[in-house]
Amino acid sequence: MADDSEALAGEQGASGGQLVFRVEVSGTHRRREDLAALHQWLEDAPILTEARDEGGLDVRLVDSRRQSPSMGGELVQDILLVVTAEVARSVIENVWRAVLAWHRNRRRLANAEELPRVTLDADDGDGDPTLRRDTRTGPGARDEPGSGETERRPADAADGPNTDGQDEDGRDADGRG
Repeated sequence: MADDSEALAGEQGASGGQLVFRVEVSGTHRRREDLAALHQWLEDAPILTEARDEGGLDVRLVDSRRQSPSMGGELVQDILLVVTAEVARSVIENVWRAVLAWHRNRRRLANAEELPRVTLDADDGDGDPTLRRDTRTGPGARDEPGSGETERRPADAADGPNTDGQDEDGRDADGRG
């Protein structure tokens, strides 16, 4: 199957006012279910409501570029974030806060053989390196998902700094309560 991000690039037109980021989930036995859960989490995240309502963010499921014959014919997908260029940095920061909250919750459910990992990068791989994110190595990481690291890290080291703690209203920084 063709990767929908190519069609999306054509859909952007000559204006180039949008940036496309890809979110990949790996390291779990239930990748499809985890990706669907993360997609729904991002769709429902209160911290992203304003960007979505103003047309600054669109969250889509697309075919993964990492499909391989060893996956037994199962369709693998990723999440594409279409972000307007003017708000890209703030929206990506808010998306990443929501991803980290989901990732911490997912790690609590992971069995000993799983090492849930989420990466976020420009879809073409050539985007601003300061916008790259990886739950294994933190912001600015360049290593590829599925790079073969099997070491199991403590949850705090893998999740990075706890930047989505509670605010003064007692709500999580991602707005979930």
